[in-house]
Amino acid sequence: MIHHKDFFIVLIRLFLGYIFLSSGLCKLTNGHFGQIIGPPLFEAMLAKYGLALFARVVATLQVVCGILLLSQRFSTIGAIMLVPMNLSIFAVTISLNWQGTPYVNGFFTLLNVLLLIYDWHKLKILVNPKRASSVKPTIIDAHTYNIYNIAGMVFAAVAIIASRYDIIFTNAFAIAAFVCFGYAIIQVKAVTKMQAIIVALVMLNMIMITLAGRFGLMVQKLVLYNTLVVLLLISLSFIKRLNPVDKPAVT
Repeated sequence: MIHHKDFFIVLIRLFLGYIFLSSGLCKLTNGHFGQIIGPPLFEAMLAKYGLALFARVVATLQVVCGILLLSQRFSTIGAIMLVPMNLSIFAVTISLNWQGTPYVNGFFTLLNVLLLIYDWHKLKILVNPKRASSVKPTIIDAHTYNIYNIAGMVFAAVAIIASRYDIIFTNAFAIAAFVCFGYAIIQVKAVTKMQAIIVALVMLNMIMITLAGRFGLMVQKLVLYNTLVVLLLISLSFIKRLNPVDKPAVT
């Protein structure tokens, strides 16, 4: 069974992965892809300074970081890549005196640090290569290394290409990626039914947020409702762990 600590790391990866994947695709589609953080017209803003290509590279790298985190399989690489990006965004928001945004980016940076702390058993060999033989996979590493993650990465990569041409195909391939990433976790035998339901609802929220711009306020209400359900299920799961049901004694 995947323990609470490990499962929370999975949820953090899914959360940050979608935040940055959606932010990057939003920029690449000039605001037509489901947006959580902006600015959506990033390329147009920098184009007047001759930095359109730079804006496109930043947006693409955001998507790449998001893909790696969502994959679980290569999430450590994604967490490392996300550090300079998070710090750069944090510095820019402070420099421009954006109200509230530095706190949001500060929260993302904190989550990023938590991911790196969790993966310290992998990163320590960069400091001391002699410790390489002592590195063992965590329960997440052992159980989420499957073909569905690769399929999700392929669909997401195609979504990057499609973002320059057609928003419908971009949405379609991105949603296919979300389904693959979610199923890669749900189909693991070590995942409990409660955890599988939570992951399924999280992926459903990703899909609805992606399509919210096309279907209006009702979708936003459903996302809010599902988010509350997810938080409730996580709370119930945590309470159940603290207060396990006593099993009858075997006579």
